[in-house]
Amino acid sequence: MRQPSANQNPSDLVGRRVVIRYRLHGDEFGATDVLGLLESHSRDELRVRPSRGGDVVVVRADDVIVVKEIPELTVTRRDVRDLETAALHGWRALEPEWHGGWLLRASGGFTGRANSCLPLDDPGRPLPEAVELVERWYRARGLVPAFQVPEPLGRTLGPVLDARGWPALEDRTFVMVASVDVVRGAERAELPRVRVDDRPDDAWLAGYHYRGGELPAHAVDVLVNADRVGFASVDDDGERVAIARGAVSDASSGRRWLGVTAVEVAPVARRRGLGGHIVAGLAAWADQLGATDVYLQVAEPNEPARATYRKAGFAEHHAYHYRRLR
Repeated sequence: MRQPSANQNPSDLVGRRVVIRYRLHGDEFGATDVLGLLESHSRDELRVRPSRGGDVVVVRADDVIVVKEIPELTVTRRDVRDLETAALHGWRALEPEWHGGWLLRASGGFTGRANSCLPLDDPGRPLPEAVELVERWYRARGLVPAFQVPEPLGRTLGPVLDARGWPALEDRTFVMVASVDVVRGAERAELPRVRVDDRPDDAWLAGYHYRGGELPAHAVDVLVNADRVGFASVDDDGERVAIARGAVSDASSGRRWLGVTAVEVAPVARRRGLGGHIVAGLAAWADQLGATDVYLQVAEPNEPARATYRKAGFAEHHAYHYRRLR
């Protein structure tokens, strides 16, 4: 995470959170500040989307006094645990089983999240003994023993897994967050409307390519296994051009989140803004259910997607990775 610094080149800060102090004309105070996401920069102007929502602020380049990048977020272990609690309710396993503060999850192998142990807190027994329990539990179900390890909650777990011969971490993923109000701002009036249904229809399922493969027969059971779930679709001239899944769930703090997954845009319809548009439609749906914030997950290697979400107002909250015993 970069630290704030003055007089940085604004071109290097596009897609990041900044504070800009700029001159006002005809105002007795002479200057003001705007805090938000720097969407673009040119020789003539800077465009900033305020952190608290609202219209984009356009600042003339000649009026800029100073530009400072600010840290994305200050996230505590409690914050990570709180958001992961909401996420586990947004993508629930078919067979969950708690052991102390560890949640063991099995769903016939469909998705890593639904078939891994989530170590949120103390397991209530020595770590080597708890890891051995996890190994037996998954082997008994014909599944690969696996952990989904939120960072930094799993620092003490890593050395135990290393000692037992578990392979190195893989599939590191960033969890990114934004307010519902900010995400709704990406809705595009010129695009076909977003429809949200309680269950996925055949066209939705045909558009979902989990890890590029075919969905197993029980995939729908996993997809609908949440209290408040919505399947968003955008159709254009009778063709399904974009899909996404949303689940509204509460964290232990009571904060209500929208979790966005399975965002896909048909190859022939890309570069039209449909990805942001369909996520904005889910945010509007979740707003009616009382959600105030949105989270989604982006794989670490997918820097273009992370940059796109940053420009849309998302900030990186924390990361997680998987450990699998082959």
